[in-house]
Amino acid sequence: MINSERQKILITLICTLLGVYVPTSILWIVAAINVLTIGIIHGANDLYILSNTIKLSPKRSFSSLFLIYIGFVLLMVIALFRFPQWAVLLFVLASAFHFGEQHWYQKSHFPSLKLHFFYAAFGLFIFALLFYTHLDQTTDIIFAITTVHVGSSFFLFFLIGTTILTLLLLLPNMKHLSKQLFFQFFALFALVLLFSQTSLLWSFSVYFVLWHSIPSLQEQALALYPNKPKPIRHYILLASPYWLLSLFGFAAALYFFSDNTESLLALFFSFLAAITIPHVGVIFWMHQK
Repeated sequence: MINSERQKILITLICTLLGVYVPTSILWIVAAINVLTIGIIHGANDLYILSNTIKLSPKRSFSSLFLIYIGFVLLMVIALFRFPQWAVLLFVLASAFHFGEQHWYQKSHFPSLKLHFFYAAFGLFIFALLFYTHLDQTTDIIFAITTVHVGSSFFLFFLIGTTILTLLLLLPNMKHLSKQLFFQFFALFALVLLFSQTSLLWSFSVYFVLWHSIPSLQEQALALYPNKPKPIRHYILLASPYWLLSLFGFAAALYFFSDNTESLLALFFSFLAAITIPHVGVIFWMHQK
């Protein structure tokens, strides 16, 4: 696993080179495999985290929490079909906070509304940067999911606005975040190179897996198994049944709804949206506890 922040920057730069010189068809396969394995596994132990933090009996946890969790996923699926514009907006806002929280979160941080606003602003900035550097692909996917055409000028204003908001919210949180600024500067430089030089799917997969899923998986494994010699191995073994269930759900969606979706990429991101909302709530709850 990735244990060094410098390793993440180096791997990001290597992935940028791969994204430029490796054929697109191969990149699509590698990106999909990474997201559908590491990306999905990192959120597959939510029920165990909830049962540990809420302190319910194990049997009651898996009978009630499982049904509630699946209910949230199904609710998101229904929302994507009935109210796609609002569902996509909710997905972006929730994911923005989730990405920003994982990107900057330290155990020394106390629960703070100021920090939470900063996490959300930074996550929105990452989305804005990703969208602006892939305008054509982004507008096509949004149109395929919501039938709404978003003009390129919107993404420019979105990027400018989130940049200003992130800087403004950084100032009151400086005492918590100052030690990370040097690393984050070079991290952002590497991400700008990645986003500007490679495709949307490859850029998203590298950020989602390398900068979000792997650190989150490591953090969750240590939270669940603090006394185990190989906590990540235990985490993956415990997550495997729920990971396979998620893959089965994606395969079923691919089979039943691919004819009604103009873009396979749109279906892919819709699947991620459906399983993201409850996971965001679980990790937020874990950090508070």
